[in-house]
Amino acid sequence: MRGIIKEHIGFGWQIWTLSLLELKAMCKGSILGFAWLALKPLITLLMFWFTMLAGIRASSMIAGFPRFDFMLAGFIAWFFMRDMIIGGAKCIRKNSQYVTKISFPISVVFTFTAISKFIVHMGLVILMYIYLILAGYRPSVYHIQFFLYAALMFLFFLACSWTLGSWSVFSRDFQNFVSSIVTGVFWVSGVLWDSRNVDNRWLHYFVMLNPVNFFVNGYRKTFLYQEWFWRDGKELLIFFAEFLIVLCIGAYNYKKTRKDMADVL
Repeated sequence: MRGIIKEHIGFGWQIWTLSLLELKAMCKGSILGFAWLALKPLITLLMFWFTMLAGIRASSMIAGFPRFDFMLAGFIAWFFMRDMIIGGAKCIRKNSQYVTKISFPISVVFTFTAISKFIVHMGLVILMYIYLILAGYRPSVYHIQFFLYAALMFLFFLACSWTLGSWSVFSRDFQNFVSSIVTGVFWVSGVLWDSRNVDNRWLHYFVMLNPVNFFVNGYRKTFLYQEWFWRDGKELLIFFAEFLIVLCIGAYNYKKTRKDMADVL
């Protein structure tokens, strides 16, 4: 961890500039430009919402809230986590020029990739907040929890990318494996359903161990449930234990692989 922090010292401006360039690359060649960063998630959300109501004919209410509002809070968190998982696994290969052609701290590649995803996430959160206000939800002191959940989510999946990105350099199969399991993670993470209303004991424990579910419910606690993050102390303790494990594993894997990345690429 000390080595990763030292690699970032003096690169603040470069990290920010490269994050913006990463954003521009996402929209390169499209007529609507940055609008697609909001339109693509919105189209996905509307498709799931319509399928639930018209296709599956599920109830229009879930956990006491309109289904669209319930799904919206979960999807906004999920879109960022999905992009961090897939983008984190691909970021070193995608930006291999910074590893093979110039002297550049490799850990910075993970960071500017994550920041570019986080900028998009903040834009989507602002749009969500405007919608919720217009839909009748009042501003609340509980909303300040967003900054805690957003910061933890950024750091947790940045640490994940240290492992995912490092291993993907040495195995394209691992990168493909990560991309293939993201859909499965989505379906078991309570984005579409109320994970707090699970009767099965073992499924309940599985849900508590799922960090994606922690953040999905965290956003709902912040914007819908009006609950403080410390209400479920066991869930919070489990998450921080997982965070520490992911942090240690990520730092270890990065340290063990960074010197060989250039040769492999």
